[in-house]
Amino acid sequence: MDREKLFHYVAPCSLLCYTCPGLKDGAVAECASKLCRYFEGYYDFNDANLPEKFRGMLDEFKVFHNRLERYSRRHCPGCRNNPGANTGCIPGCVVPECVKAHGVNFCGDCPEFPCQKAREFFDTVNPVIGADWENGGQRIRDVGIDAYFEEKKDVSHYISYKKPTDGENA
Repeated sequence: MDREKLFHYVAPCSLLCYTCPGLKDGAVAECASKLCRYFEGYYDFNDANLPEKFRGMLDEFKVFHNRLERYSRRHCPGCRNNPGANTGCIPGCVVPECVKAHGVNFCGDCPEFPCQKAREFFDTVNPVIGADWENGGQRIRDVGIDAYFEEKKDVSHYISYKKPTDGENA
């Protein structure tokens, strides 16, 4: 993958914009668009052929398809492409401007990483994000951005927020 695309898909903080449902050309929007294409004609076919006892499924499908269409039309350009200071998926995020000021592509590339400025910001927003930022930045240092992207490209953007289910440790 070329560097420009890779830098678009991996935010300066190390979170993967690629797997975020908000990214206009990310994995979720791409998958939703593909599913929408596969479902073309599905409603009309079932409307004409579905037995009466299953017709309630048509309403469920409409809701599902409308949601898919919304996910296929996301609008976020990614942290590096949002105009203005302190823009990104977290309001007031200090990272995009900070990496620019330090002349690096990722926090993990900075000699000051992990810095107190970002750590304090993430502590005020959410410690889970702070841990992801620090672990991701360190991983980028250890393996490089290409390998990091390969490791993360199929992992949910929000995996750290997964609540334990019954029987799992909290």
